[in-house]
Amino acid sequence: METNKSIAKTDKERLAEAIELLRPRKRRHYRRDSNVTMQEVSFEVTSNGELRYIISCMLRVCILALENEEGFCSPRLSSCSKDLTIATILDLADALMPDAQLDSYDALEEVLLGG
Repeated sequence: METNKSIAKTDKERLAEAIELLRPRKRRHYRRDSNVTMQEVSFEVTSNGELRYIISCMLRVCILALENEEGFCSPRLSSCSKDLTIATILDLADALMPDAQLDSYDALEEVLLGG
């Protein structure tokens, strides 16, 4: 008589799978025919907490700018488009979100906690 028991993963196998999920993020390479000057820009952060703080600060600046009904007060900024400036910062904050890394956390939780 055969049984269809699933064999539980060993701790070593689970650890190996978790390490695979924690590999550093892969760099993206853009191929855009319409814009040959496209470049990838990167910066370093010490932790996910620092990255979260940077994104949070960018979002707060946008909120403050949207709440300011007088526009940009500085004479140096009088030629800036408030809407375009805010949209640019929001687009940058969106691009900084570590989507692949956040997805890997779900997979890592699944591996470590079983589910």
